[in-house]
Amino acid sequence: MSYGIDEIYRLFMWDMQLSHEENEANEQKGIEAAKQIQNLFPFMQPIVVTPGQSKVVWEPCAKVVSMRSDEELEPFIFKLLEWIADPNWPGALIIYERLTRMPYASIESYIRTSCVFAERKHDSGWLSMLKDLDRDMRNGQNSWKD
Repeated sequence: MSYGIDEIYRLFMWDMQLSHEENEANEQKGIEAAKQIQNLFPFMQPIVVTPGQSKVVWEPCAKVVSMRSDEELEPFIFKLLEWIADPNWPGALIIYERLTRMPYASIESYIRTSCVFAERKHDSGWLSMLKDLDRDMRNGQNSWKD
């Protein structure tokens, strides 16, 4: 069965009337369906129509994004670096971990440019995350893993 993006988002939204296992099964069904969507943009911290539900879909969206190849992610590096601005945002640490698996040379300049943006915005939290990512990638590790 083929799902559209709205159906995938609905599968990502937990239903309080369903069991934990049923919700996890729906999320997994959504992730599998999302593999068929070539355009990654709908999974980049989407704003969904249902009020107050946007961040609910971010964690599964991060899982979808993290499964894609480096080549598929390259056009979205700045969006991914924005996603890690707050480690409390759903999916931020999944994205952080995925970024650490990319070749440092391919995203070093993106990190540096994002640091400039973070400094201009006086966003010390984002700047700190970017510096952590830069350090972790240079050292071949991930300080945000459990």
